[in-house]
Amino acid sequence: MKLYFYRSAPEAYTKAFSRYYLPQNLKALRLLSRVWLLIALLVLASDFVFQYAAHYSGAAFYRVAYYSYAVSGAAVWFLDRWLGGEETEQNHRLYRLLCLGYAFVFAVTCLLMSVAVQGSPVNNMTMYLLGLSLVATLFVLELREVLVLATLVELTFVVGVAFLDLPLERVIMNQTGSLFLILFFFLISRLNYSFRVNHFMQLRLIEAKNEELNALNKAKTDILGIVAHDLRGPFGNIEMMAKMLQKNTLPAEQQARFYDMILKSCQSSKGIINDLLDMARFEQEEPFELVPVDLRAFVDTVQQEWQLQLKESRSLSVQCSAAPLLVNLNQERFRRVLDNLISNAVKFTQEQGHIQVQLSQQQRQVLLCISDDGVGVPPEMRPHLFSPFSKAGRKGVRGEHSVGLGLSIARKLVELHQGTIEIDNEQQQGASFRILLPACS
Repeated sequence: MKLYFYRSAPEAYTKAFSRYYLPQNLKALRLLSRVWLLIALLVLASDFVFQYAAHYSGAAFYRVAYYSYAVSGAAVWFLDRWLGGEETEQNHRLYRLLCLGYAFVFAVTCLLMSVAVQGSPVNNMTMYLLGLSLVATLFVLELREVLVLATLVELTFVVGVAFLDLPLERVIMNQTGSLFLILFFFLISRLNYSFRVNHFMQLRLIEAKNEELNALNKAKTDILGIVAHDLRGPFGNIEMMAKMLQKNTLPAEQQARFYDMILKSCQSSKGIINDLLDMARFEQEEPFELVPVDLRAFVDTVQQEWQLQLKESRSLSVQCSAAPLLVNLNQERFRRVLDNLISNAVKFTQEQGHIQVQLSQQQRQVLLCISDDGVGVPPEMRPHLFSPFSKAGRKGVRGEHSVGLGLSIARKLVELHQGTIEIDNEQQQGASFRILLPACS
């Protein structure tokens, strides 16, 4: 257990821990004040009947002490009702002061009962010790509150002993005994605080782990749902066409078409599986090595390869300055980013549509913008675009299936390049994605 004798809870937990322990302090306050209120009322009632002052010396001190218990207990009950009986943002500070105030009154009243025994606290400090022990164990107090409370109780003790007209040696003995009890109170209070802080941080850690496990379980469920839904279609098509081909009754032209459809179904299934594997790998991947690369030349190479794949169906152009744009890249990983964004643009752009890649220098950053004149992204889908397995996954203009992982993978890889990616919400037609990367110094 980590000890917090001379400091408070870690800054990240301070406010949350205060919200956590104050309701416990209020429960302790209500219990302690009501129990001693009941005891005080019973004792005062019996004193009215039996007249203890006629039989016991120091009965006046006891009477004052029990009046103190009764009045402070009634005051706590009234103030608790007045504050609403429940801790809120508005009364948080007042409830803390109420707990501290009652703790002080209770400790001083117990001190008074120690004086009542033989007129000198040192003769019997049992009640003084009991009062400090109950406060230290029942209330969780911040370091500043403990120091304030200990100082006030000790000052009260000093002033009280001064009125008892004791010999010097008795005064020294009383002060020494009180200091030992105050030190004991400080140690017990800080041990209690340390135990509660450690317990609270463990609870927070367990909650965080549970949330992480819930997220993993949700991801697992989503993956199983995707595997069951998106892979069932391609495999069902493959099975159906394979059975028809087994009969050898189809003309050659239709057989060739079926073979082509089987190949496309296999490629679609492979793409889904690769996306799932890549997403899992990139989520756990450590930062990779980056080297200075001329982004303009790199994008030109990607554009040429994609244009060969697109043939005449769509055009892909690059617009940039003639000067090199140096950024730190891992070429393999960033190629995946460009492939995902361009394939996404192709998927949602009609035949003969246009896709454009723009590059520009912006002070110490390089802006890469990939835009198209396709169907665009509905406003309600934009907040979910970069979330894996989100509802932003949808079919392309030719019915292509989407797992909803491509943009999520792209964002993860861009972040590993110390960059950012976003969709341009002002684009009126089609979609436009903006990537900002730090330029090489």
